[in-house]
Amino acid sequence: MLEDREGDSPSFPSHSFIMATLTQLITRVERRLSQVAGASVQIYSEDLIADMIQHKFDVLFDEAYWPQFTTLSETMTLDGSTGVVTIDLSSKIKKFDDIGVIFPDGSNTAISEVPFLTQNMSLITGSTPTSYGPNTNSNKVFNIFPFTATGKIQVTYRTKPDDFDSGDNVDFDSQALVLGAVYDYLEDDGTNPAATDKAQSLFESRVQQLRNLRSSAPIALDQVSLLPQSFSFTELT
Repeated sequence: MLEDREGDSPSFPSHSFIMATLTQLITRVERRLSQVAGASVQIYSEDLIADMIQHKFDVLFDEAYWPQFTTLSETMTLDGSTGVVTIDLSSKIKKFDDIGVIFPDGSNTAISEVPFLTQNMSLITGSTPTSYGPNTNSNKVFNIFPFTATGKIQVTYRTKPDDFDSGDNVDFDSQALVLGAVYDYLEDDGTNPAATDKAQSLFESRVQQLRNLRSSAPIALDQVSLLPQSFSFTELT
């Protein structure tokens, strides 16, 4: 059973990616490019390749809640007066879109994102969390409404790593990043359309494989009901 302790949250199981450093990924991109015919494509810029790898990572990171970057149901305490949590979120949640779902403590029904175009949030009162919205303070990231909501909430979120330096391990599928950078480089070069099309096809195929892998586990049809944890019997008389 998952414990509900603040600051000690469950994460997804480990994945099967074999991590490579940014330098190793650059070398693999260069090796693939060296096999492509054309004079222009043989002149490499490692800084440019590094930027392309980072770009591909940034794009793919935003596509899904990849297990290695996702924290499940971390318990956070509300301050009870301004609608924020009591801890610093700047190293946990980098932007509002990285919030997956928020549950009130003890509930399996998620609270909704704030309908700020149709509802005056200042009119919501009480102590029960009803919705959430963005907060411009990078230490807090989101607000809970009403501001006077009290108690704890459980937040599932993803954490984006800082931009990679040469020796950093890149915790993502190497094939997708290498193929994506090769495709970008060839497309910018423009001297070998056939090689560009091949690289694009290989990249898109690999990304689709990753998506399919994420969809391979069974999903419960009823997301509201909880499995019973105990049973009781009444003797018939």
